[in-house]
Amino acid sequence: MPATELATTNIVFSDVIKETSSANTLNIMKWLARRGLIANQHMCTKCTDPCRSMNLQHRNGRRVIDGYCWSCSKCKKTINIRAGSFFEGSHLRLQDLIQILYWWSLGEPIVTVCKETGVSKKSVIDWYNFIRDICAMTMLENPIQLGGPERTVEIDESKFMHRKYHRGRFRPGQWVLGMVERETNLTMMVPVETRDAATLLPIISQYVRPGTRSVADGWRAYNTLPNHAVVNHRYNFVDPNYPTIHTNRVEGSWSLCKNKFRSMRGTSDANFNSHLQEFLWRRRIKSNYFKNIMYWIRFFYDV
Repeated sequence: MPATELATTNIVFSDVIKETSSANTLNIMKWLARRGLIANQHMCTKCTDPCRSMNLQHRNGRRVIDGYCWSCSKCKKTINIRAGSFFEGSHLRLQDLIQILYWWSLGEPIVTVCKETGVSKKSVIDWYNFIRDICAMTMLENPIQLGGPERTVEIDESKFMHRKYHRGRFRPGQWVLGMVERETNLTMMVPVETRDAATLLPIISQYVRPGTRSVADGWRAYNTLPNHAVVNHRYNFVDPNYPTIHTNRVEGSWSLCKNKFRSMRGTSDANFNSHLQEFLWRRRIKSNYFKNIMYWIRFFYDV
């Protein structure tokens, strides 16, 4: 299946279950190979003949996870069918890995995935982390550029994972700079250590195009931004004299993002950025997360 077709093919849950619940490992391998997630063929690198194609053979043994391997008929070299793929190194069944990928795309909590697949909590957590790494790599590969002439970007900063109203365990929290293009709802969020101008302005210039109209609250770090409008939240959320001067879009993005973190009932400081990148990835992709995450796995793991 070409990558362009993978990115546009509609895949529904009933199809995933039908294809992956079978005990026939070969059918599951074909399903993955058609989508470019495992290799459809292998060439032997040991033989002097560079064009010698390896054969798919049924094998049993501790080192043959899926019951099949690639084998060279001349030198007898063997290669795991998962070699070079996103799934290399895992001892989970291929059908379990596909279903974990699908449950993640639906945003299902880890406890649900464990119940549906029978996979241990630790393994599901690990694979959710691996998938979020793909989201982060995608965002780095395709950096967002916001604004431009006749466009408005709302800018704000917010604190995550801190204790409110002196309740709960104390955590220092994490400041995040948020930027939302009003016309398209494109969103960028960047964790920051401090909120001073020396920290925030270079990040804004990295993601916001010149000529953009920016709107923010009265935080002094933004004072030197060109073409900049201010709404003072001490007095109102929307300037009563200029209704377009507000930060409603970025405030709404904070609400959606923090709801995600609240639904997880907390996360570690070490994983905060990866969860943030997943939120931005989903907000950018907007729909069809399963086929899109497969597309990007294929992009980064070119087998």
